[in-house]
Amino acid sequence: MKHLNRSPRIFVSAFAFVATALTVHADDGIPEVTSFEPTQLERKIFDGPGVTVTRGEDIYSTLCAGCHMPKGEGAVGGGMYPALAGNEKLEYPDYAVFIVLNGYKAMPSFAHTLSDEQVAAVVNYLQSGLGGNSYEPAARVEQAKLSRPQ
Repeated sequence: MKHLNRSPRIFVSAFAFVATALTVHADDGIPEVTSFEPTQLERKIFDGPGVTVTRGEDIYSTLCAGCHMPKGEGAVGGGMYPALAGNEKLEYPDYAVFIVLNGYKAMPSFAHTLSDEQVAAVVNYLQSGLGGNSYEPAARVEQAKLSRPQ
């Protein structure tokens, strides 16, 4: 019975510690979030239904960088997110176009989010603009149309 009586005290102590730590952290000069106003880029990207930007770099930074990291270095954590920088599978666009449109393992399909033009733009960015990749950008709108799920 004594064990059950200690449990609430431990919880209260842990809660007090976390609350104190958060208070101390907030006082060290880091501004607290008071608003969730979108950034200028977020307004441009989500200005209307779906993703509206057409530059591959903007699409990547919005939809892909959260998992694959800003420079395409990949990550391991709640899952494994492969590196796109230096990824030999990106030499030819067919693979990347198919994966972007159909998804693979934990990666969702973006077929209902991106137009054919946007798919070609982001794949071309993956090939030649991300993390030192220097493949010839060769993704075409026609490839995206053919790779879309039926």
